[in-house]
Amino acid sequence: MDEALHPDLTQALEHSQRMLQAARAGDWTAASDHQAQCDRLLRQAPVNAAGLMALRRLYQDQQQLLALAAAARDAVGQARTLAHSSHRALSAYIHAGGTG
Repeated sequence: MDEALHPDLTQALEHSQRMLQAARAGDWTAASDHQAQCDRLLRQAPVNAAGLMALRRLYQDQQQLLALAAAARDAVGQARTLAHSSHRALSAYIHAGGTG
């Protein structure tokens, strides 16, 4: 039994790849849009034997997306910590200059 991949699953795979490309580029709005399209297509697509491999690929893509999101979250946290430290140092410098 040689079943073809349903067109909705093919399109979902394409959106999944675009989602990852957008996430790697830091375009989280586009990544979210592609994720929504992928989800919509998955809800309406029948899954046959050929679709199981597509679902495995989509799962792997989701794992990559989660890793990219975690790395972005960590980078924002580090930047925020650095900005806070810089602000404290500048405030201390200004305060020290005002008392001298």
